[in-house]
Amino acid sequence: MTDSNQADAYANADFSEAHSSIIRTLVDLTGSRFVPKRILDLGAGSGDMTYRLHTAFPSADIYAVDGSEEMLSRNQKLFQEKGKAAGEIHWELTTLQTWIPEQPFDLIFSNSLLHHLADPFDFWGAVQRATYEESFIFVSDLFRPESFQEAEFLVNQYSGNEPDVLKKDFYNSLLAAYRIEEVESMLIRLKLDQKLKIDKISDRHWICYSRNVL
Repeated sequence: MTDSNQADAYANADFSEAHSSIIRTLVDLTGSRFVPKRILDLGAGSGDMTYRLHTAFPSADIYAVDGSEEMLSRNQKLFQEKGKAAGEIHWELTTLQTWIPEQPFDLIFSNSLLHHLADPFDFWGAVQRATYEESFIFVSDLFRPESFQEAEFLVNQYSGNEPDVLKKDFYNSLLAAYRIEEVESMLIRLKLDQKLKIDKISDRHWICYSRNVL
Protein backbone atom coordinates (compact mmCIF):
# COMPACT_ATOMS: atom_id res chain seq x y z
CA MET A 1 0.00 0.00 0.00
CA THR A 2 1.66 3.25 -1.14
CA ASP A 3 -1.25 5.70 -1.50
CA SER A 4 -1.08 8.31 1.27
CA ASN A 5 -4.87 8.72 1.38
CA GLN A 6 -5.26 4.99 2.00
CA ALA A 7 -2.54 5.02 4.63
CA ASP A 8 -4.19 7.99 6.36
CA ALA A 9 -7.56 6.23 6.30
CA TYR A 10 -6.11 3.13 7.94
CA ALA A 11 -4.17 5.15 10.51
CA ASN A 12 -7.29 7.08 11.53
CA ALA A 13 -9.79 4.22 11.37
CA ASP A 14 -11.31 2.69 14.48
CA PHE A 15 -10.31 -0.99 14.55
CA SER A 16 -10.32 -1.11 18.34
CA GLU A 17 -13.03 -3.74 18.80
CA ALA A 18 -11.62 -6.28 16.33
CA HIS A 19 -7.96 -5.62 17.13
CA SER A 20 -8.37 -5.74 20.91
CA SER A 21 -10.28 -9.01 20.59
CA ILE A 22 -7.51 -10.55 18.48
CA ILE A 23 -4.79 -9.51 20.93
CA ARG A 24 -6.82 -10.80 23.88
CA THR A 25 -7.14 -14.13 22.11
CA LEU A 26 -3.38 -14.23 21.53
CA VAL A 27 -2.64 -13.45 25.19
CA ASP A 28 -5.15 -16.06 26.36
CA LEU A 29 -3.56 -18.70 24.13
CA THR A 30 0.02 -18.02 25.16
CA GLY A 31 -0.62 -17.60 28.87
CA SER A 32 1.11 -15.57 31.55
CA ARG A 33 4.34 -17.59 31.44
CA PHE A 34 5.00 -16.61 27.82
CA VAL A 35 7.49 -13.72 27.83
CA PRO A 36 8.85 -13.36 24.29
CA LYS A 37 12.12 -11.53 23.75
CA ARG A 38 11.70 -11.05 19.99
CA ILE A 39 8.39 -10.48 18.22
CA LEU A 40 7.80 -10.23 14.48
CA ASP A 41 4.83 -8.19 13.26
CA LEU A 42 4.60 -9.25 9.63
CA GLY A 43 2.67 -6.74 7.54
CA ALA A 44 2.69 -4.29 10.43
CA GLY A 45 0.75 -1.56 8.63
CA SER A 46 -0.04 1.75 10.27
CA GLY A 47 0.85 0.53 13.75
CA ASP A 48 -2.31 -0.15 15.74
CA MET A 49 -1.54 -3.86 16.08
CA THR A 50 2.18 -3.21 16.58
CA TYR A 51 1.40 -0.92 19.49
CA ARG A 52 -1.07 -3.41 20.97
CA LEU A 53 1.63 -6.09 20.81
CA HIS A 54 4.01 -3.70 22.55
CA THR A 55 1.44 -3.07 25.28
CA ALA A 56 0.82 -6.79 25.75
CA PHE A 57 4.54 -7.67 25.77
CA PRO A 58 6.29 -4.45 26.88
CA SER A 59 9.75 -5.95 27.41
CA ALA A 60 9.96 -7.57 23.97
CA ASP A 61 11.85 -6.18 20.99
CA ILE A 62 9.37 -5.88 18.14
CA TYR A 63 10.30 -5.99 14.46
CA ALA A 64 7.62 -4.28 12.37
CA VAL A 65 7.98 -5.42 8.77
CA ASP A 66 5.96 -3.96 5.90
CA GLY A 67 6.24 -3.31 2.18
CA SER A 68 4.76 0.20 2.33
CA GLU A 69 6.87 3.18 3.31
CA GLU A 70 3.69 5.20 3.92
CA MET A 71 2.35 2.67 6.40
CA LEU A 72 5.63 2.24 8.26
CA SER A 73 5.93 6.02 8.56
CA ARG A 74 2.57 6.11 10.32
CA ASN A 75 3.59 3.15 12.45
CA GLN A 76 6.64 5.06 13.67
CA LYS A 77 4.58 8.20 14.22
CA LEU A 78 2.15 6.30 16.45
CA PHE A 79 4.99 5.26 18.77
CA GLN A 80 6.36 8.79 18.79
CA GLU A 81 2.96 10.06 19.89
CA LYS A 82 2.18 7.37 22.48
CA GLY A 83 5.65 6.55 23.76
CA LYS A 84 6.98 3.10 24.53
CA ALA A 85 8.14 0.85 27.36
CA ALA A 86 11.43 -1.03 27.68
CA GLY A 87 11.32 -3.07 24.49
CA GLU A 88 12.90 -1.71 21.32
CA ILE A 89 10.88 -1.24 18.13
CA HIS A 90 12.55 -1.86 14.78
CA TRP A 91 10.91 -0.89 11.49
CA GLU A 92 11.90 -2.65 8.28
CA LEU A 93 10.75 -1.76 4.77
CA THR A 94 11.01 -4.85 2.58
CA THR A 95 9.11 -7.39 0.50
CA LEU A 96 8.22 -10.86 1.73
CA GLN A 97 9.97 -12.49 -1.20
CA THR A 98 13.34 -10.94 -0.31
CA TRP A 99 13.04 -10.68 3.47
CA ILE A 100 15.42 -12.89 5.46
CA PRO A 101 15.52 -12.45 9.25
CA GLU A 102 18.88 -12.26 10.99
CA GLN A 103 17.53 -14.39 13.85
CA PRO A 104 14.32 -16.34 14.47
CA PHE A 105 11.52 -14.94 16.62
CA ASP A 106 9.76 -16.15 19.75
CA LEU A 107 6.42 -14.84 18.47
CA ILE A 108 5.50 -14.53 14.81
CA PHE A 109 2.39 -12.38 14.47
CA SER A 110 0.51 -11.26 11.38
CA ASN A 111 -2.90 -9.65 10.95
CA SER A 112 -4.76 -9.16 7.67
CA LEU A 113 -1.77 -9.61 5.38
CA LEU A 114 -2.38 -12.94 3.68
CA HIS A 115 -5.32 -11.80 1.55
CA HIS A 116 -3.27 -8.92 0.09
CA LEU A 117 -0.73 -11.24 -1.55
CA ALA A 118 -0.85 -12.60 -5.09
CA ASP A 119 0.94 -15.77 -3.94
CA PRO A 120 -0.04 -16.93 -0.44
CA PHE A 121 3.02 -19.16 -0.26
CA ASP A 122 5.22 -16.04 -0.18
CA PHE A 123 3.56 -15.36 3.16
CA TRP A 124 3.97 -18.85 4.58
CA GLY A 125 7.57 -18.97 3.36
CA ALA A 126 8.35 -15.80 5.33
CA VAL A 127 6.66 -17.25 8.41
CA GLN A 128 8.72 -20.42 8.16
CA ARG A 129 11.98 -18.47 7.76
CA ALA A 130 11.20 -16.59 10.97
CA THR A 131 10.59 -19.59 13.22
CA TYR A 132 12.56 -21.98 15.36
CA GLU A 133 11.30 -25.03 17.23
CA GLU A 134 9.83 -23.10 20.17
CA SER A 135 8.34 -20.19 18.19
CA PHE A 136 4.67 -19.39 18.66
CA ILE A 137 2.88 -18.51 15.42
CA PHE A 138 -0.30 -16.43 15.42
CA VAL A 139 -1.96 -15.33 12.17
CA SER A 140 -5.33 -13.62 11.80
CA ASP A 141 -7.19 -12.53 8.69
CA LEU A 142 -10.56 -12.09 7.07
CA PHE A 143 -12.40 -14.93 5.37
CA ARG A 144 -14.38 -14.58 2.17
CA PRO A 145 -18.18 -14.25 2.58
CA GLU A 146 -20.60 -16.52 0.76
CA SER A 147 -21.98 -13.75 -1.47
CA PHE A 148 -21.52 -10.16 -2.64
CA GLN A 149 -24.57 -9.24 -0.60
CA GLU A 150 -23.02 -10.61 2.58
CA ALA A 151 -19.82 -8.67 1.86
CA GLU A 152 -21.83 -5.46 1.47
CA PHE A 153 -23.65 -6.18 4.74
CA LEU A 154 -20.36 -6.64 6.60
CA VAL A 155 -18.95 -3.42 5.15
CA ASN A 156 -22.02 -1.45 6.25
CA GLN A 157 -22.06 -3.08 9.68
CA TYR A 158 -18.39 -2.62 10.55
CA SER A 159 -17.18 0.36 8.52
CA GLY A 160 -20.34 2.30 7.73
CA ASN A 161 -18.97 5.49 9.33
CA GLU A 162 -15.49 5.22 7.84
CA PRO A 163 -14.23 7.11 4.73
CA ASP A 164 -15.24 5.72 1.34
CA VAL A 165 -11.67 4.69 0.55
CA LEU A 166 -11.63 2.46 3.63
CA LYS A 167 -15.05 0.97 2.91
CA LYS A 168 -13.94 0.18 -0.64
CA ASP A 169 -10.74 -1.45 0.63
CA PHE A 170 -12.69 -3.49 3.20
CA TYR A 171 -15.12 -4.71 0.52
CA ASN A 172 -12.28 -5.66 -1.83
CA SER A 173 -10.42 -7.36 1.02
CA LEU A 174 -13.45 -9.48 1.89
CA LEU A 175 -13.73 -10.62 -1.72
CA ALA A 176 -9.99 -11.32 -1.95
CA ALA A 177 -9.83 -13.19 1.36
CA TYR A 178 -9.45 -16.95 1.60
CA ARG A 179 -12.05 -19.27 3.01
CA ILE A 180 -11.00 -21.28 6.04
CA GLU A 181 -10.92 -24.53 4.07
CA GLU A 182 -8.57 -22.88 1.56
CA VAL A 183 -6.17 -21.92 4.34
CA GLU A 184 -6.40 -25.48 5.69
CA SER A 185 -5.39 -26.75 2.24
CA MET A 186 -2.35 -24.46 2.29
CA LEU A 187 -1.30 -25.84 5.66
CA ILE A 188 -1.66 -29.42 4.44
CA ARG A 189 0.37 -28.66 1.32
CA LEU A 190 3.13 -27.13 3.45
CA LYS A 191 2.94 -29.95 6.02
CA LEU A 192 2.04 -27.41 8.69
CA ASP A 193 -1.37 -28.87 9.53
CA GLN A 194 0.04 -30.83 12.48
CA LYS A 195 1.79 -27.72 13.81
CA LEU A 196 -0.89 -25.07 13.29
CA LYS A 197 -4.58 -24.98 14.18
CA ILE A 198 -7.18 -22.73 12.55
CA ASP A 199 -10.36 -21.40 14.19
CA LYS A 200 -13.16 -19.08 13.14
CA ILE A 201 -13.45 -16.34 15.78
CA SER A 202 -16.08 -13.96 14.35
CA ASP A 203 -18.39 -13.45 11.40
CA ARG A 204 -15.42 -12.25 9.34
CA HIS A 205 -12.15 -13.37 11.02
CA TRP A 206 -10.14 -16.55 11.48
CA ILE A 207 -7.00 -17.20 13.47
CA CYS A 208 -4.25 -19.74 12.84
CA TYR A 209 -1.93 -20.52 15.72
CA SER A 210 0.62 -22.97 17.05
CA ARG A 211 -0.75 -26.14 18.56
CA ASN A 212 2.03 -26.08 21.16
CA VAL A 213 0.06 -23.78 23.46
CA LEU A 214 2.48 -22.56 26.11
